[in-house]
Amino acid sequence: TSPSMGGATFTAAYRQAPAVAAESMTDFAIAISPEAVDGLTVGAAMSNNTIATSVDSDENTMYATYATGGFTLGVQASDLDHTTANSDQESIAYGITYAVNDDFSIGYHNHTYEPDSGTSATGKGTSDQESEGISASYTMGGMTIAGAMNETDNSRGVASNDFESYEFNLSFAF
Repeated sequence: TSPSMGGATFTAAYRQAPAVAAESMTDFAIAISPEAVDGLTVGAAMSNNTIATSVDSDENTMYATYATGGFTLGVQASDLDHTTANSDQESIAYGITYAVNDDFSIGYHNHTYEPDSGTSATGKGTSDQESEGISASYTMGGMTIAGAMNETDNSRGVASNDFESYEFNLSFAF
């Protein structure tokens, strides 16, 4: 990992395959928080993995976050290309939070996961998984109460494999 240069940080990793296996990896990432735009961070990463002889995967992701006033916005897009048939994946997610005041925050998020056009026999479905949710938290002194409501349609790409979840927390800091 490099030191920050004008708000940019570069990261790289490499692992050579041992003589008895075909596994290796090469990763690169960059994150930029430009000094001219307070609150903005953008980044990208890519990875090439050799998993076995003639089996490779290439992964790429890009993201951006921006915080201004009480708002924080974020978006991320990812892609996985795999040499195994019906194993490619794409994903896009975004979210927004708003700090109403120092004690109360609310947020909304959305995520779409697109599996490759495999069949259910491969363990993957053909429908896009859609997830969304809202959350809120309130802090008073050392006590926080928080909650979230989430919904996922076509979980793991299987049509009508839908779920709803609710979470409520009460925590104390001593």
